[in-house]
Amino acid sequence: MAHKKAENVLVVPQREDFNSPQVNFFQDFLVNSAQQKIPLSNTISLWDFLPKYSISQVEQNKIRTKEGRLPLLRRNVAFQGFEYTIFISPALLADENGRDYYPSANESLVEDALRKIATLQNQCFFNPLESHCGVIFSLHQLRVELKKHGHTRSYQEVMKSLQILAGSGIEIRTQHGKGVSIEKFMSLTGFSSEARLGNQNSNWVAYFHPLVYRAMNAIDYRQFNYQQMMSLKTHLARWLYKRLAHYYTNASLTTPITLSLTGIQNESGMLVRSRTNHAVSELEAIFQNFQEVHVFASFERIKRICGAKNRIIDIVYRATPHPNFIKTVKAANKRQSDTKGKAYLSLQ
Repeated sequence: MAHKKAENVLVVPQREDFNSPQVNFFQDFLVNSAQQKIPLSNTISLWDFLPKYSISQVEQNKIRTKEGRLPLLRRNVAFQGFEYTIFISPALLADENGRDYYPSANESLVEDALRKIATLQNQCFFNPLESHCGVIFSLHQLRVELKKHGHTRSYQEVMKSLQILAGSGIEIRTQHGKGVSIEKFMSLTGFSSEARLGNQNSNWVAYFHPLVYRAMNAIDYRQFNYQQMMSLKTHLARWLYKRLAHYYTNASLTTPITLSLTGIQNESGMLVRSRTNHAVSELEAIFQNFQEVHVFASFERIKRICGAKNRIIDIVYRATPHPNFIKTVKAANKRQSDTKGKAYLSLQ
């Protein structure tokens, strides 16, 4: 299947791009003090929930050819009542003996860390004329941010993840084949005179995916506890945490969360195991982790669907949200409502 690469001309962000109203809204959280802002970041509608980081390094090694190449990856996903097909083209790294890589859990952590850095003053930019947004950062700053949350990475590992993100392409199609976008996961460039791969303190620019730009422009993002999300043990747990924080907007003790094994498998592109019992054990370990960090107060199986020879086909769960999680969701609701109100008034 042939794909036309998107033509992007990277424009160095200007001073006014860092003072855009959209940047101010993106960095303005609903808190009572500066200290309360520290754990927070933003989830991005649709972009954060596509199964784009779902192929682990182990799985990649199984399908990589002896020449080190990987095929174009196709994923079908049903999400929030819509059906999408995504195509991911791997990044070819010249310093890895010509090996291809799909973005995976490491690259997801790097993107999350960059988006957190984008909530800091004078680091995020937004340009409506060029239709792009992003963040300036140094490699040292990015490594410090990752280490702060228990994800220590070497300079070489961070550079590799950035190169994979900048080299991998993603095409997103709707149910009827209409393209949403054909872009790189992000674009990356150095803009300081010291910008060299060997200089950890040089300044770099990451241009986020156009869906992040659209979300910033439409205020289609929500504040969430990034610090708590980064503390979770697995990529699937972090994906599910962000999904709940973004879409479970009616959180209350009287409105339990209903989740199913097959629903999570289909939406995340993960947790597909040869033995369903293993998938169940992994998922329930995540739910236990959610209890430990006060996302869930409790959870229980409410339905078990079995096929021939009593083989598990699906399990449906009901989880009661913890009061702490309910509080964060309500704060996110108010912040989003207030921000949209401010944006409307700014246009009058």
